Amino acid sequence: MSLAALRIRPALPLDEAFFLALYRSTRDDLLGLLADPRYVDGIIAMQQQMQVAGYRSSYPDALYQVLELDGDPVGRLVTAGVPGALRVVDIAVMPQARGRGVAGEALRRLQEQAAREGRELTLAVRTDNHGARRLYAALGFTVEAEEAGRLQLRWRP
Repeated sequence: MSLAALRIRPALPLDEAFFLALYRSTRDDLLGLLADPRYVDGIIAMQQQMQVAGYRSSYPDALYQVLELDGDPVGRLVTAGVPGALRVVDIAVMPQARGRGVAGEALRRLQEQAAREGRELTLAVRTDNHGARRLYAALGFTVEAEEAGRLQLRWRP
């Protein structure tokens, strides 16, 4: 993927439907738990609202961005400044765009920004998210701690 192929832009209110679809694409675990599919949309919407509320509570100044390929939204990036570092609060890519370098390119750009600013880049990943863990390792992130099924990772310029 070339640098020019990925556009990262600020999120807008009209992106909410996309964000809900993106969240739904990451929650196969909920789909398998619900016996009655009529409840799936409501549960997913509620879970997504809780996720956003948690982010806003923990990172009130977070920057919400949309990742686009060829003008189509394919992912979301949420970042926040924390003492001495830039925190990747969340990065998610739609299934049809995974494996095309979207997350890797977005993270490389964040690494460049962090290096320019003299800051580290931090993030957390579920221990069972092996694909993301491989990507983060390839980009030079190292494990700082493990807690409650999540790894805390750090990249230093």
